[in-house]
Amino acid sequence: MPNDLLAAGAVASGKLPPGLLPALVPLLVLVVALDVYCLIDLARAKSVRNAPKWVWALVILFVSAPIGALVYLFVGRDRSREPGPARDGEGAGREPGAGGAAGARGTVGPPREDRPAPPGRQAPDLPRGHQPPDAPPRRQPPDAPRSHQLPDAPLGRQPPDAPPGGRPPGDRPPVVATSGLTRDYGGAGLFDVDLTVPQGAIYGLVGPNGAGKTTLLSLLSGMRRPDRGTIAMSIRRNQVAVCPDVPEFDGWLTAAEVVDLARSLVAPAAGAPRVAAALETAGLANSAGRRVAGFSRGMVQRLGLACALVGGPELLILDEPTSALDPAGRAEMLSLVAAMRGRRTVIFSSHILADVQRIADQVGILRDGRLLYQGPTRELIDTYLEPSWLVRIAGDPRPVAAALAGEPWVTRVELAGADSLRVDATGIEAGERGIPAVIAGCDARQVSCEPVAADLESAFLALTGASSRGATWPA
Repeated sequence: MPNDLLAAGAVASGKLPPGLLPALVPLLVLVVALDVYCLIDLARAKSVRNAPKWVWALVILFVSAPIGALVYLFVGRDRSREPGPARDGEGAGREPGAGGAAGARGTVGPPREDRPAPPGRQAPDLPRGHQPPDAPPRRQPPDAPRSHQLPDAPLGRQPPDAPPGGRPPGDRPPVVATSGLTRDYGGAGLFDVDLTVPQGAIYGLVGPNGAGKTTLLSLLSGMRRPDRGTIAMSIRRNQVAVCPDVPEFDGWLTAAEVVDLARSLVAPAAGAPRVAAALETAGLANSAGRRVAGFSRGMVQRLGLACALVGGPELLILDEPTSALDPAGRAEMLSLVAAMRGRRTVIFSSHILADVQRIADQVGILRDGRLLYQGPTRELIDTYLEPSWLVRIAGDPRPVAAALAGEPWVTRVELAGADSLRVDATGIEAGERGIPAVIAGCDARQVSCEPVAADLESAFLALTGASSRGATWPA
């Protein structure tokens, strides 16, 4: 009775009992946080239900907290924006699967018709003087067939429906096709990428640091969700494997135990021979019993590849697979990846352009989150580089250089030595016919005329205009 009287007296005097205010602080913080969340969600929402946005803002702010915020969440929030199961031909963002495997299909955001068609190979923001020549637009990625399913294939075994080895990669059906794929990190990220990866191809993804390579691979593997756009795959979820740039494993496990653990997660029906085959393929057969704590970074990277291969994937995604390897290890890794051509589809990123040119039959170039080019590697070099020859003259080459400079098909002539010239032409045929004719017209003797080998790095610089901005390719 005395306690009741004290409480009644405290209420009448307007004072709270001791200890009550600290107990109410967390509740007040939750209420304020809920109101703030609802206001932010309302501002970012493209649509709401049952009332205009300004009405819901008044409800959240002025209806007794947190009742106004709860009413908005259950009555006004447009739930069609939330990810959910695919329906009526539209999917949602994909959750990452076991082992980083990607889902079969995903659709996020508005239909593709709401946005302008993506450009072809022409880069809209290339600096003046570095615009690539006119080229036909890229083919739009066709929809991957829903019923096309590739069975699990053991290491080194040809899938039953793999395309013939002589068929050009660009003519094969796509394993991966994206449309308008976007992940925006506030100005950086990935924007409107239309990627097409043919079945059995080795697809090299290149670009400067920060171009969006890792973001794109993460979206394809399902480890991140796009803000909008679609990802279509013609293979099942468990047929995709990912090897990150720097894989991490528990140091007290042996290499065989790590790979066997991966096998139990992605291919539980496979036996111990699959583990041994994966270690052998990755070049770790002699280190199967060693603990991972004693491995170098290059060996850890090989172990990550073994874990990716143990499930017999149809699509292998590799992020900088040679970044931690010495020259001999790089050569072995590139040979291993090249041997998968036609049997398995490989998407790999690299900043070493010579590696990409050596093994990739398809290449995609990213810059500032946009796909500037994709297609055959050879076609990129032929399209964006002018043919060039190194000409040796018996005697003084300057008269020949002056004569060549006056020809309309010559774009540049420069001395390359005491008896040599570097000649760039508008076309291969024009150079092959014109150079000998000009030399003969100058009554000079030609010692040799050799075409200068074009490389992917030169084509990249020509396409992106990196050299004009003083940018350097990362070492």
